[in-house]
Amino acid sequence: MERFLQAALDSAHEAGRVALSRQKHLGPARLKGLKDLVTEADLECDHLIRNRLEAAFPEHDIVTEEQGELRKGSDYCWYVDPIDGTVNYAHQMPLWGVSIGLSHKGKMLCGAICLPALSETYTAQAGGGAFLNGEPIHVSACADMGQSILSHGDFNVGKDAEDSLRLNGENFRAHMRFASSVQRIKCMGSAAVEGSFIAAGRLDAYWMTKLHPWDVAVTTLLVAEAGGRVTNLRGDPWNLEMRTALFSNGLLHDALVEKLEWGRTSIPETP
Repeated sequence: MERFLQAALDSAHEAGRVALSRQKHLGPARLKGLKDLVTEADLECDHLIRNRLEAAFPEHDIVTEEQGELRKGSDYCWYVDPIDGTVNYAHQMPLWGVSIGLSHKGKMLCGAICLPALSETYTAQAGGGAFLNGEPIHVSACADMGQSILSHGDFNVGKDAEDSLRLNGENFRAHMRFASSVQRIKCMGSAAVEGSFIAAGRLDAYWMTKLHPWDVAVTTLLVAEAGGRVTNLRGDPWNLEMRTALFSNGLLHDALVEKLEWGRTSIPETP
């Protein structure tokens, strides 16, 4: 486990240094869908991480956002988001990060998230707790919905016009259901940042209406190890096949699931 975690940590730090050094000197970003951007730094960091992991663990499967799946039939699989929050990154905002984690037979074992612009590194391993820059962290103790701070990932998302209309409609309706019941709703645009902030007790909960496993593989473990809870939006225990997620401090979780009313929607939970 220590070897796996150190590999994730070293790779995240190296990619983070590259991305941070490139942020102010980026070439033009390009669209890779209706709304999603990719930059030369995304591609460079994806390549860097993938090469490091494949060299260190040649028998392992690897799934990276920009290069897709490298399947070798292993029970071990690395999930890599080389720059999570690319829109933020491309616009010189500090809310982005590098996320690298390892699963075994579908269960997350360990992972690291580097937020270079904030000088923060988060690590977690199954049964070993969650840490920020080497210090233990824990989710918030907020049990009062009225005092809670939520986030919902990002807005104006979707692979095409129809998908965008459906997802944004669901997010808007969730906003309206929560508006009078919570203190604030944020939109930070990076699952790595929002998940890390849940684990560190800075946010009380956040939800995502559409995700890929590399978006949240590490944060699901990080939040759980920090004492929080992760499910899909219907309240089912989360797994790497799901495409929605609700992260919370645990104390608010059931009330949040009830408020979201996700069981009434037609958005699928799996691909």
